[in-house]
Amino acid sequence: MPYSWPEILTMAVIMTFGSVIQGTAGFASGLLSVPLLVNSGFSIPEAAAMNLTSTSVQNVIGAWRLWPELEPSTLLRPVLLRWFGIPLGAYTLVLAHGLQPAQARQLIGVVLLLVVLALWAIRPRPRGQLPFGWQALAMTSSGFMLGFASIGGAPLVLYVNALSWSTNRSRAFLFFCSASGVPLAALLLWWNFGAQVLTAALATLWIMPLMFAGLWLGLHLGNRLDKRIFRRLTFGLLLALATMSIVSPLVTGR
Repeated sequence: MPYSWPEILTMAVIMTFGSVIQGTAGFASGLLSVPLLVNSGFSIPEAAAMNLTSTSVQNVIGAWRLWPELEPSTLLRPVLLRWFGIPLGAYTLVLAHGLQPAQARQLIGVVLLLVVLALWAIRPRPRGQLPFGWQALAMTSSGFMLGFASIGGAPLVLYVNALSWSTNRSRAFLFFCSASGVPLAALLLWWNFGAQVLTAALATLWIMPLMFAGLWLGLHLGNRLDKRIFRRLTFGLLLALATMSIVSPLVTGR
């Protein structure tokens, strides 16, 4: 087996926890899982492959079920803009792959911190349509982060929150855009890192039932808990995780 049983157990706990958060809060699975995996000793490409595998099925099923909520004419430009950013992120990942483990953790921590601050600070008033510049920035940055570490959901959340869409239409758009970027992101991961990410993706399939159970649990918790309080707790956890990733190598001197 390519991974030891302790490593498989670590993957299972982290990815299942991320699935619970995803089901409860509606986002943040990758934002939590990827930094935790990197801090647990996996490389950024491995963590990205694991998260990409775990979320791909969920996004495809969600997009298929909510397809009637979408207007196909509004999808082409966002998808193309997002595809444009994916290779840039993948190239940055290749450059970052040579970093020491501590430096990789710090890099992910900085990216996560910027994402959390953006989600907290950028709260535009919803409107029916956004300027092209806003759309281009949101979609290319989402593609870049997807290609870099499979954490491209945050700019998409900011984008739909700025539109006066229904909840189902917003969810459908998030699912569709996320699913449409998977093939290109997966291809570039495999092209650049080969067997390393293929092994990580296959290992994730072993624990997929646990992640679906976590998602189911999160959906039920989300119906019982106060979503505003839980989102605040989630943001607090993300902020603490980002800070730990950045500071811990400095404290330990590594």
